[in-house]
Amino acid sequence: MASDKYADLRPAQRYVLERFADLNHDHVRDIGVELPTGEGKTLIALLIADWALDEGMSIAYLTGTKQLAVQVQSEAAALPGIDAHRFEAGRYPGAQVDDYHQAQAIGVMNYWVYFNASPKIEPADLIIFDDAHLAEQPLANLFTLRIPRTAGGGTDLYQNLCDLVLQQTPGAYPTLQALRDGTAPTSSPPELIAFNDWCAIAPSAIETIDHSSVVASRAPGFYAWQKIRTSVRQCGVLVGPAGIEIRPYHPPTQTVPGYSRSSIRIYLSATLGQPGDLQRRLGVRSVETIETPEKLRTASTGRRLFLINPYVNEPTEPDALQFALDQAQAARDDGPGRVAWLCASNHEADLLEIHLRERDFDTFRLGSGDDAELDTWRESTGGHLIAAGRFDGMDFPDEVCRLVVIPSVPAASTEFERFVVAYLSDATFMRHRVGQRITQALGRANRTKNDSAMYLGLDPGFTSTLAESAVRSSLGSDVQPVVRSALELHETGTERVLASASEFWKTHRTVAASDVKQAGSQRNRPGRTHRNPRADSSNDEVEAITCMWIGDLRQAAAHAGAAAESLASHHESEHSAFWSYVRAQALYLSGGDQAEQAASEALAQAVAAAPRTAWFVRLERTADELAGRTLTPTSNDALFLEWDQWIRDSRPEKLRNQIARAQGKLSGTHDERAEALEVLAALCGVTGSRPSGRSASDALWVWATPRKGHRRVWEIKTGTGPDSVPRDDVNQLLGQVKEEEKKYPTAKVIGCLLTVQETVSPDAAAAASADIALLHIDAAEALFGEMATRFTTYLATFGSGTAAERGAARVTVEKQLPSGDWLSRLLSPSNGKLIRNQAVLKIFRG
Repeated sequence: MASDKYADLRPAQRYVLERFADLNHDHVRDIGVELPTGEGKTLIALLIADWALDEGMSIAYLTGTKQLAVQVQSEAAALPGIDAHRFEAGRYPGAQVDDYHQAQAIGVMNYWVYFNASPKIEPADLIIFDDAHLAEQPLANLFTLRIPRTAGGGTDLYQNLCDLVLQQTPGAYPTLQALRDGTAPTSSPPELIAFNDWCAIAPSAIETIDHSSVVASRAPGFYAWQKIRTSVRQCGVLVGPAGIEIRPYHPPTQTVPGYSRSSIRIYLSATLGQPGDLQRRLGVRSVETIETPEKLRTASTGRRLFLINPYVNEPTEPDALQFALDQAQAARDDGPGRVAWLCASNHEADLLEIHLRERDFDTFRLGSGDDAELDTWRESTGGHLIAAGRFDGMDFPDEVCRLVVIPSVPAASTEFERFVVAYLSDATFMRHRVGQRITQALGRANRTKNDSAMYLGLDPGFTSTLAESAVRSSLGSDVQPVVRSALELHETGTERVLASASEFWKTHRTVAASDVKQAGSQRNRPGRTHRNPRADSSNDEVEAITCMWIGDLRQAAAHAGAAAESLASHHESEHSAFWSYVRAQALYLSGGDQAEQAASEALAQAVAAAPRTAWFVRLERTADELAGRTLTPTSNDALFLEWDQWIRDSRPEKLRNQIARAQGKLSGTHDERAEALEVLAALCGVTGSRPSGRSASDALWVWATPRKGHRRVWEIKTGTGPDSVPRDDVNQLLGQVKEEEKKYPTAKVIGCLLTVQETVSPDAAAAASADIALLHIDAAEALFGEMATRFTTYLATFGSGTAAERGAARVTVEKQLPSGDWLSRLLSPSNGKLIRNQAVLKIFRG
């Protein structure tokens, strides 16, 4: 019987079905299908499911949300002869479950219904992963214990686990004490606890977790803990500012019955990307991909405008946030005004939620596996939806949403991804993920040919990130011109960006996408050809983690070593060394008299002749500890990690100009000096900001040392007043210091008064002696000059940012830096005396 809804197949649909039929399904079990939005991938999946039912196979059709499951069931109803039953938490009708088990009907459900600790239905023979990347979160959650840190404090369990590590290896992890106390910068990369240190405290850690509220109250993470408890030594442990993750590096999905007992798995996505990275993210077997030729793609998804924040400050700072809220108001003037915020992580989403609720906006937080808030948001007027780590599997067509905000470059959603971004910067798979996530985000509100939507990237780092060749090549073909237009428009300045936003709201209902002039060169050249293929170590990576999980440590070491060799041959030296580290972990866990020696030798080989980047410095420390040698100091890591990120976020010439302008502003107005202090903070490798609000300080510097977190509260005085620093200026700063100490009682909080006065009044000197560093402007200028010289040297040697180049740049500059914790010494209470330029030069030039 023919379908009334589907009269014929599109060329792309026909192509995919023909390629699927050509495959040998006895050997090709994992099949990826990439089909752009609007080309009808659901119909393809249902037709394959129809074939599978005829073959006597049970079928699970998995989606990212309940709403999408309803849509799939509706589309199946339009195909005569295909029955589809929808299952969800608390809804498992017996007869329908029996139909699914007996291969008489398709079972449609979201990922969390199928992949959980206690599934209510049996594994299927054929699994269809719709919006396949969304399976990553439920699969990873099966094996991940996440211990969150609450804002302004921390859970007892977080702190207790940190204490166990600190007692075992005092001083080995430069930021761990500050992370434990909640005084480290929120941007701090996570600390990876070395496998030997973790194994040493594992019995105590297990006991601590067993007696925690996670177990007692069966809090989120309880079921994951039951699964990983006996395999906790095979896990990685990452301690970040927002939480601790205990997890295998990739999910060992091949041990999950819902996957392992199936015969065929089909992965659907409009942005499937590299099959190797899909394998890595989901922990599955090698994926054979069916890609649709460009000429067969005929669907249109309407008009979209992508704008990058024209201001230079961070996403949650006033100008950037107001830019987004102004567009939210324009969207509300235009229609229902619903806004979707796609955050990179839960931590970012938490902060954004606070900002929006403080402004009394109706705010809806989308949780994992629970889309009830999504339905409520759809019915609101002017509501703000916040999603964390979700860039796919949510459809906002027509009037549902015309404004999507991406607060930061979606570079990392988990502590493991943050670790990779910070320490393994040559891992190309992470840049591919960025491009893929941006592609997904730029399609959420463009689902049909009549849609029109605006997308905002609030992170200034979007411009440099989107210009990277690895990121750009990973963007979908449909968003390439949209991104190019955004880059070109951003270069024209703030006024043009704001004018384009205003023009969009005036014309988006009347001007079709085809009428919008695309940016770019009129002459279309073939483009750059990359001669060296990308490394694809994903199969060995996944097999290494799977083997380690099930206790086959010999095979785990072999696969991790093969992954390391493959990556090294493709010049990913840091990424390669990470898998040498995993190999060493497998060797260490194998036990026996030679285990420590074998692990030590594996790490020694990885660091032999390696560049001196932060990751290799850390590996060297672990190798030294295993060999019983004196631990290698790890000072200056934070400085070079900060510099590396700063360079990645901006073009070198832009950085040089920014530094030159800031250096001049040190002698400018009050606001210009505050702006210069932010740049000076980056030069010193610390986190600088300009706090807002009543009675806020002019600037705040935050950094961590092995012993504690440091906070410097800055007050700027430009000289209008008495000839000497007066007592009132000191009193004002002392009040700000006390307020900061109340918020962070374990941090070292010191006030820094920046002044042009040549002397200090006696009563001011007495009041400032114990808590304030009094700095003359010439001291700040000297510090700026010294650090700018060293950073410029580093930048000149940085080159394209390979590990070898960064290592060489670090070696050059490290010789020119003062020894030890020089910044803490310089910005210590000055006993009522002015710190002048000579004191700074003495530190640097001795």
